[in-house]
Amino acid sequence: MTKTFYRYLPVADRDRDWGLFVTTIGESRINPGTPYPPATHPGTHHFQPRQGRVLDEYQIIYISAGTGWFQSELTRRVKIVAGMVILLFPEVRHAYAPTTSVGWNEHWIGFNGETARRLMAKGFFTPGRPILPAGEEQRLLGLFDDALATTRRNPPALQQLLAGSVFNLLAMLYSGEKSGFVGESPGLGAIQEAANLMRQHPEMDVSIPQLAEKFKVGYRWFRRAFTHHTGLSPHQYLLDVRLARARELLAQTTLTTKEVAAQAGFKDEHYFSRLFHAKVGAAPGEWRERARRGLRA
Repeated sequence: MTKTFYRYLPVADRDRDWGLFVTTIGESRINPGTPYPPATHPGTHHFQPRQGRVLDEYQIIYISAGTGWFQSELTRRVKIVAGMVILLFPEVRHAYAPTTSVGWNEHWIGFNGETARRLMAKGFFTPGRPILPAGEEQRLLGLFDDALATTRRNPPALQQLLAGSVFNLLAMLYSGEKSGFVGESPGLGAIQEAANLMRQHPEMDVSIPQLAEKFKVGYRWFRRAFTHHTGLSPHQYLLDVRLARARELLAQTTLTTKEVAAQAGFKDEHYFSRLFHAKVGAAPGEWRERARRGLRA
């Protein structure tokens, strides 16, 4: 017996212009002994597991229960268990199925568009690594449930709402992959605590090696893991936090440039002014006037 809900969605020009559009969304509970794929699959997406298929879209497939297998022309056959996500890529032949004696629960969303292709081209996800951990499964399942509920309601701008769901799903998967790089506490905890400390106290007088020592991790590991986790080196992250604090003080207070520099963590007013101009494109005083005109407007 199979319990299935799915929709295949029309795509308008405005949906393509949005940059990301959804082609299909659904969920199935495949019970033990049930043929797979279900006979209700449309011809454009139907396949025989032995031959596989090639799609012209991306798909996120989350397996919330059961076991099975997956393989593609780029990867060997691997076992799939509950808590795994399969990411399918266009023009890559693949095949997958639940274990006949066990079955599985699958939740999927298909998508495409210029923004999706750009994310993949930048290497955020690659067809050579199509199997990802679900990470926080309750949140992931909640995102699928919300997207399915939205699809059932069929509100105006459904495609744009579902595009937001896809972005959230991809962000969760990417975050989970990055978290897996640094591992569990104390590794991941050290990175998170260090970033929180920088955001809360940008004025602190501390070097990056001292931060690593504070959180009892090696400097080289800390720098590499922090960069992998945030996309910025610890030094650049702290500079960006300090500049953000400086912009906030310039816009919301009457402090002098020297006082702003000190409270944002810069010891040298002249270095601060040069760096601010280089990064923001205007001197602190000029930026303050622009910001205040914008606030008054």
